Amino acid sequence: MKRALPLFIILIIFTGLRIYKIDSKNLWFDEIYSWNISQGSEIQIISETSGDIHPPLFYTALKYWNYLFNDSIISMRLLSVIFALGGLFFFYRILKLFKINNLTIVITLLLFSVSPLNIYYSQEVRMLNLNMFLCLGSVYYFYALLFLKERYSGLKYFLFTILAFYTHYFSILIFISQIAAAFIFYMTHNAAKQEFKKFIFYSAGAFVMFIPWLPVFLRQITKGQPWRTQLTLFDAGKNILEYFKDVFLSPYYTYETMTTGYFTGFISVLTAILIFYAIIRLWNSGKLFSVKEFSIVTFVIIPITAAYFISLNQSIILSRYLSIIVPYLLASIVLLSFQVLNKRIAAAVCILYFISSIAGVRIYFSNNFKNNDYRKIISYIEENYNPGDRIITEPHFMGWSIKYHVLHEKSQLSKPEILGWNMKMQVDSLSERNDLDKIWFITDYSSLDKSGYDSLKSEMHRIGYKYKMSKTFYVVPSKVRVDYFVK
Repeated sequence: MKRALPLFIILIIFTGLRIYKIDSKNLWFDEIYSWNISQGSEIQIISETSGDIHPPLFYTALKYWNYLFNDSIISMRLLSVIFALGGLFFFYRILKLFKINNLTIVITLLLFSVSPLNIYYSQEVRMLNLNMFLCLGSVYYFYALLFLKERYSGLKYFLFTILAFYTHYFSILIFISQIAAAFIFYMTHNAAKQEFKKFIFYSAGAFVMFIPWLPVFLRQITKGQPWRTQLTLFDAGKNILEYFKDVFLSPYYTYETMTTGYFTGFISVLTAILIFYAIIRLWNSGKLFSVKEFSIVTFVIIPITAAYFISLNQSIILSRYLSIIVPYLLASIVLLSFQVLNKRIAAAVCILYFISSIAGVRIYFSNNFKNNDYRKIISYIEENYNPGDRIITEPHFMGWSIKYHVLHEKSQLSKPEILGWNMKMQVDSLSERNDLDKIWFITDYSSLDKSGYDSLKSEMHRIGYKYKMSKTFYVVPSKVRVDYFVK
């Protein structure tokens, strides 16, 4: 009972922080995209995702979740909370499998429970927590297959791994980390050689099951995404330090004071130095590859290294794509600290990370917005809306936020019209229509193609519309202008 009490308290803290103010922030574009694509059939979801950059499993899961419950903000984000709880369960089992002392387990789980970054993605309608859950399950059964000889552990490993493949491509980095760790075990643990062969069998089976999607995967990663830029060696390294800042202070630290900025810089550098120093010490002592719990660092180093090289070609937001390695990072920090540092110093380091995370949680909850916050824009249009008014958004997909609002609130607004895929197409199509006399035209300057935005008034005048009023909203990541025209 005494051993269970700290775990129960951690569970309460973990759950409470992830449901607290779960609907206070707006649905940003990626969340609206998830909702919009989940409205289609299974075939439509597969078709849409084949042209996107992520596989279809999460959107399909969201579709059935919304069918069973509803597609309110709370409901959809609760799905990510459930996946976070599932991840916590497997994270605990991994730590128990290592047979480390209970205090170390409690410290590690406590750091995870107050992780600002995991709280952030536990309140987001995206596939990241599903991917984390599946990867943690895959990693647990990977260890179970090699060391516990549990019944059906190989089959369970296969299942979690293939589901992770169809959730997010960065799960492949966890898969590669498993291969590296298994090879190390094969070379250093005589007892693991037979189990290594079983791992090869089940991992090969998971890869075979991914082959039907492989052409889509290869096309997507070679095509990339046009808004991503190449980074220099220095900037890619800086990107990793930014990732550590996001992990312990939340992605909102940039809106805080300069003092906070200096503190986040210290934490990120400390994290990099600590991991590097510990790896060197363990390498020299021969413990890095001989003690299985230290293999957890493999699930940190390989994904971060891969992300570094990926960033050289296409910049990625590491706090998003590497959110799946937060549990392994925290476990590495705690385990390595107590291994290579004096116990008092190690305890002080863990306390520092805990304080940093608590500060990050405060920062996260003190900000009530995400990117693409259209709530004030929608309110402004509703206050000035007249019967017969129509709405056009450019880019057209930014209108999905308004579409969601119209479907879920008692709003007089009409769903946005889709007249084309860029400004020119929208205006040209508008010139051919006789049923659109009063137009609210929204131009979002976060668009890749902003050509024609500043000349909208003259273009609308050219096709017979008079300008009546406008207002500019400054939201993250860029301004949004709302113009009203009458024919």
